[in-house]
Amino acid sequence: MSFRFNLRRAYFVSGYAHTYEDLKKIQGISYNHHDDSSIKDLDIVKAIPMMMRRRLNASGKMAVAVSMEAFRHFEIDKVIYASRTGETKRCISLLRDVRMDGGVSPTEFSASVHNGNIGVFSIISGFHGETTAVSAAENTLGAAMAEAYASLCGEDRTRVLVVIYEEDLSNNIMPIPQKVFYNGSFACALVLEKWQADVSSVGDFLTADSARGQSSDAEREHYFEFDYVRDGCTDPVDFFRDLKFANPDESDNHDGKR
Repeated sequence: MSFRFNLRRAYFVSGYAHTYEDLKKIQGISYNHHDDSSIKDLDIVKAIPMMMRRRLNASGKMAVAVSMEAFRHFEIDKVIYASRTGETKRCISLLRDVRMDGGVSPTEFSASVHNGNIGVFSIISGFHGETTAVSAAENTLGAAMAEAYASLCGEDRTRVLVVIYEEDLSNNIMPIPQKVFYNGSFACALVLEKWQADVSSVGDFLTADSARGQSSDAEREHYFEFDYVRDGCTDPVDFFRDLKFANPDESDNHDGKR
C-alpha cells in the first residue's frame, strides 16, 4: 500500500542537527552521538513558555518546538504525534519510585502518558483541532503516515502536521536494542496536504525530481509517494535525511501562513 502526499515543509531538531537543512548535510551515521545540551539556546525551544518547558524532557521540547514553528506558518487541521520510546525514562523513574515505596508525583504521572507532549502543544498554541498520538514499535513512521493519509483522504482534512520524536535511552540499563536509540533525542515534522491528481498537464504523479522542473508554484511543493511496506519500518532520521526535498526560502509566502 502506498500513500501520496504534497509535502509543504520539513522540520528537524536534535543535539547534532538544529534544522532540517543541517540534517541533510550529515552523511552516513555520523550523527550517532547523544548531546542534547545545545538545544536549550535555540529560539524555537525558548519560544516554549518556561513553566511548560520544565515539564518536558529533551525530545518533548523538540517535538513541541517544531510543532509550534509549523503552527506559526501554516493553518493546521490535525496534529499527529508518533513515538516509539515516548516517555520511557519518566515511566522508569516512576516505577523506581514505586519500588522504593516512595510517593508518585502527580505532575510526573500526568506527563508520563503517551499523549502528554501533544497536550502541552495544544495548550500553548491554543490548537482546538483533532490530535492523535500513535506508537507502533518499528512501524511507528508507517503508522504515522497511514494516519495522515487517512485524515487527508478519509476525513477530508486540508493540512496535517506529522511529528515523529524519540528520546535517548542509551543510558538506561534495559535490554533495549541499540537501533531504538542510536539517533539520540530528536524530533522531525512534516506539513502534509492531499496529493492533487491535476498538478501536471497530463495528470501523472509528480516525483520530487520532476516537480523541480515545473512552475514556480510547483517548486514550493513536493509530491511524493510513501510505500508502507518499503518505508514503514525506515528509521525516521534516515527517512528525513534522504528525502529529495528542499524547504522553500523563508522569504517565500506560505499559502497557509497565518
